[in-house]
Amino acid sequence: MDSRLLDEDAVMQICFVTHDALASARWFSDLTGKPIPSEGGAADPKEAKAIYNGKPAAVGCKIRMFAFGNIDVEFLEPGPEKSAWRDLLEEKGPGCHHIAFRTRNLTKRNDYLEGKGHALLQRGEFDGGHGRYAYYDTVKELGVMVELLEFNKNMEVQP
Repeated sequence: MDSRLLDEDAVMQICFVTHDALASARWFSDLTGKPIPSEGGAADPKEAKAIYNGKPAAVGCKIRMFAFGNIDVEFLEPGPEKSAWRDLLEEKGPGCHHIAFRTRNLTKRNDYLEGKGHALLQRGEFDGGHGRYAYYDTVKELGVMVELLEFNKNMEVQP
């Protein structure tokens, strides 16, 4: 496998941005028979250390995550502040926001994606400080963003 982007042969997550994560989760629960997951959210701004459009940002969201054997399906309700989540919701309305891939080296993958012309839109640390996320602008080519997820326990040594 060509590993320029992929460290493993799997999509980790697909995310839908919505005006109401709970309502979307209820609908999806009824559709699939899976229980409604508890609400999660973005890390506290001091922990998240988020960057949005190249500047420090306090971004928030509500998340409902359905775990399947091979992939997670996420419903994300952005907070009122400007963010990669809010931007796509306002531009396109509710729908698919991103597909996520797990990586062991976010620095290397960031360089690769930016080298291909896909700007880093937003990044930050997870709630609990066990990893980080980054969203890249692939909307023109893919219709959705690409998210990279790096977990501390699997991370390669980076400069």
